[in-house]
Amino acid sequence: MSTNLRFTTFRKPLAALACAFALLFGMTAFAGSAEASPQNGILKGNPSNKVLASEFLLLLEAENKAGLKRFLDSAFLLQRGDGSYLNKKQYLANPSVVDSYKIRNIVATRKGDVRVIRFEANTVQTVNGEPVPGGWIPRLSTFVKSGGKWTLISHANFLLPPT
Repeated sequence: MSTNLRFTTFRKPLAALACAFALLFGMTAFAGSAEASPQNGILKGNPSNKVLASEFLLLLEAENKAGLKRFLDSAFLLQRGDGSYLNKKQYLANPSVVDSYKIRNIVATRKGDVRVIRFEANTVQTVNGEPVPGGWIPRLSTFVKSGGKWTLISHANFLLPPT
C-alpha cells in the first residue's frame, strides 16, 4: 500500500513535467519550420505567400550572404526600376542593404512547383550606396521548388508609383 501511495503522490508532478516537455518540443519544432526562420536561406514544404515574399528581404536585412547564395536560384535575374538588371553572381558581389521593411497587398499564383508573388514593400534600403526613396513600391518575385526547396528565380522592383 505504501508503494501505491508514493506513486500517486508523484503522478501529478510527472504528468505536468511531461506536458511541459511536450509543449517545449512542439514550440521548438514550430520555430524550425519554414514559417518561422530565414536564418539559412532554405524554405521547404509549403511556406505561405508572405514567407516567400519576405525571405529575400529578411536575408538582406540579416546580411546573410551564405543564406542569400542558397536562396537565389542559379538562373536568378533581378530587374530594377531604373532599367538595370543583375544575375546571381553580379547581385551577390554587391547586394542591397536593407535596414528594415514592411510588406502588404500580397497576391500570388501557383502552377505546380512555380509560384509568382506580387506585393508592395516599404523599405529603408540602400542600393549601390544610394538610399532608395521610401514608400510602398510594387515588387514581383518568381519562386521555383527544386530538390525539395524553394528558390528565388526572378525578382523585379518597380518605381514608386506617381501620387
